Amino acid sequence: MNHIKYFFRNAYISSILGTAAVLFALKQLQFIFENSSPLQLFLVVVAFATWHGGLKAGLFITMFSAAVSDYFLFEPYNSFYTADTREMLRIFFFITVGTICSLIIARIHNQEKRALNAVMERETQLKQEVAERNRTIAERDLYVSLVKSGTEFTGMCDTGGVPFFINDAGLRLVGLDNVEEGFKTPIKDYFFPEDQAFIMDEFIPAVFRNGRGEIEIRFRHFKTGEALWMIYKVFTLKDLNGNIIGLGTVSTNITERKHIEEALRESQRDLNRAQAVAHIGSWRMNVRNNILEWSDENFRIFGIPKGTPLTYQSFLDSVHPADRNRVDASWNEALKGEPYDIEHRIIVDQKIKWLREQAELEFNERGTLLGVFGTTEDITDIKNSQEALEQERALLSQVIDAAPSVIFVKDREGRFLLGNEALARSYGTSSESLIGLTEEDLNSNADEVIHFYQEDLDVISSCIPKLLPEVKVTHADGSIHWYNTVKIPLIDGENCNKVLVVATDITERKRYENELRQADSRKDQFLAMLAHELRNPLAPIRNAVQLLKMRKIPDPAMERVCNIIERQVAHMAQLLDDLLDVARIKHGKIRLKIEPMLINDIVNHAVEASRPLIESRGQKLTISIAATPQWIEGDRIRLAQVLSNLLNNAAKFTSEGGRITLSANREGSDVVIEVRDTGIGISPEILPQIFDLFTQADDSLAHSQGGLGIGLTLVRQLVEKHGGTITAASAGTGQGSLFTVRLPALPAGFSPAGPMPDESALPVRKFRILIVDDYADAAESLMMVLAEQGHEVETADCGMKALEQAQVFQPQAVLLDIGLPDLNGFEVAKRLRALPETRDAILIALTGYGQPEYLELSKSAGFNHQLLKPVDFEKLAMLLTSPTDKRSGKTLLG
Repeated sequence: MNHIKYFFRNAYISSILGTAAVLFALKQLQFIFENSSPLQLFLVVVAFATWHGGLKAGLFITMFSAAVSDYFLFEPYNSFYTADTREMLRIFFFITVGTICSLIIARIHNQEKRALNAVMERETQLKQEVAERNRTIAERDLYVSLVKSGTEFTGMCDTGGVPFFINDAGLRLVGLDNVEEGFKTPIKDYFFPEDQAFIMDEFIPAVFRNGRGEIEIRFRHFKTGEALWMIYKVFTLKDLNGNIIGLGTVSTNITERKHIEEALRESQRDLNRAQAVAHIGSWRMNVRNNILEWSDENFRIFGIPKGTPLTYQSFLDSVHPADRNRVDASWNEALKGEPYDIEHRIIVDQKIKWLREQAELEFNERGTLLGVFGTTEDITDIKNSQEALEQERALLSQVIDAAPSVIFVKDREGRFLLGNEALARSYGTSSESLIGLTEEDLNSNADEVIHFYQEDLDVISSCIPKLLPEVKVTHADGSIHWYNTVKIPLIDGENCNKVLVVATDITERKRYENELRQADSRKDQFLAMLAHELRNPLAPIRNAVQLLKMRKIPDPAMERVCNIIERQVAHMAQLLDDLLDVARIKHGKIRLKIEPMLINDIVNHAVEASRPLIESRGQKLTISIAATPQWIEGDRIRLAQVLSNLLNNAAKFTSEGGRITLSANREGSDVVIEVRDTGIGISPEILPQIFDLFTQADDSLAHSQGGLGIGLTLVRQLVEKHGGTITAASAGTGQGSLFTVRLPALPAGFSPAGPMPDESALPVRKFRILIVDDYADAAESLMMVLAEQGHEVETADCGMKALEQAQVFQPQAVLLDIGLPDLNGFEVAKRLRALPETRDAILIALTGYGQPEYLELSKSAGFNHQLLKPVDFEKLAMLLTSPTDKRSGKTLLG
């Protein structure tokens, strides 16, 4: 509608412009016409407006032209008043003519428009009809192509039985050479002669009545004359008005199938007779004269002399008394046409035999019963075997029902073929009710049902047993149980269609394991908390000692006291480290930094760490290392820790003035390190458990040497993580001890690819350092030590104060405790990284927790480093001077 309105609007505008043009022309030529301007010129514009805009547009332009003519062309000008009456008449005449003209043109235009629309509609209708006709032709051609290319007999005939369509497959089937022969042949002749009358007189009329029909009938092969068995499907053909115009058929050749069926029937007759008269034993009963005939095998089975006259009664007398009435009743039913197949007992030489008898009735050509032909099979052995099998099965059933494990057998479709009481109880049913059911019938958990079926199918298909250590099963009461399951394929010859499943309920064991894991987790948490709580008071003690040593107090007694305190703090810290290291290794949380190193370097580091203890006890340490440099791969710090622990143990358990020997030599592909002492030795009872957790050689009440009994456990675990072994030997109590460590050596002649790292001390810069710790003694003592070293130091006792001070103090380094009362240290670190004043500061985490997860949290929070309490000042100085990207945290140390 919008474009029509737009067109009309344009017609009005164009007509107005045309009127203006005519008015302009008449105005310019007024000197010629004077007061008799030819108003008829406006009729052109009126005609245009009427044709394109309709009657309203024509009337509008007529009135508009009259008005402007009166205004501009007649005196007085520029006024709608007309002085001359003749001019007024001319204007009215123009209006009348314009109106009549508009009416005539509008009517003519409308008539032409309706005629044009009718033509266009007819054209559209014709196009649609052509398209529909083309589709119909295409569909017909498609159907014809499909029918012609089909392999079945397809044909059509009129109501008189004259064919007008037969496909190529149909022609070949009946032996016709071309379609013209087919059209000339009435449909009656397509059928075998014996069947033609039935088809034409009964079947075809029924099809006309019912609309369709189907029958197995014989077609005739026109060349050979042989019969072709067909499934003859016929249906009526109708025109568009629903009138029947003929018949159609799509018939399938089943000749081969018919031959096979006949052969099968013949084979079945031969097989039945062969089974009946085989060497098993046969007999024939003449019902008219009551004469019973037996084969030789039958006489032997019954134990009756051959040739003895027999009747039905003599046979019945041989039957066991308990079965006699049942046999007689079955015989009488057989004579009425019921099957005769019965198992019964007979007594022969005072022994019971089991027989199976089968028989069929015999008739003459007229259908008169002549007698009965049958077989007798001695099934005594089969019955005995069945009885033994039943006994074994009952025994087996008692055994598997008594078993605490779930035992069952399934077939390929997932049906239970056997199930014991344990399985039945789990699914809230009986073992008898299980048979034939599937997991889906018993288990409400659909995911388990699908998983179990797939596992069973995998075992059956692969014929390979499968062990499933932990399988979750939902019981009938909704409880969850765990089973250790074995699935075994049951192979029958070359086929496997069953699976045997034996499942042991391990739910209680799983519960105990979960409880043990929880207890172990609580133990680790306790150890971590214990270490944290013990490290906190150690920090101010070490800080105070460090401060006293830095001020170099001249009093020798005070210096000895400081050394004692420092050694005991270090010893306590080492005990805490060992305690946590055992838990870390046990849970696989220790990460080794593997690199090539000289064995001399490890020995030197270990001796340096243990020498103060050895010298304090006045002991003599002898070191023997092979002259040829020996290279190994490992974690430098952890291997030094191993040797240091062994040396410390030797020092603790050797009396003052005793001897300790450390040797390192190469034996084959290993480096062998031995630590020998002249100490208290190890008793034979303790020696096998010496590397076990919390085991101590000195188990006296005095326990003079202290320790937690975890050092050797840690040593063994670290050595084994390096692919090595450690052994302990002792001649007994008071005879000293020998610890031997074997580590894989690098090939002889090995040399590192680059220079060894230079661990020389770096010059210490002076820093603005902010200490954040809510433990006042630790913060104050650490501040005093760092201030003594020349650093500018401030402290804060909570996270919020630290953030406020950092913006004013602008520290270059922040020593930040993790456990703060308001914000934890990780959150404070993140906020410090966001402040412009501390974005590039060195952030060092101080913590009493040594777990690896805290190291990861420190990295993610933005810390550059992490130090355990109490602070190692040499390591702190190294961290402050290390060339680290302040924001990356890439050199973060534990």
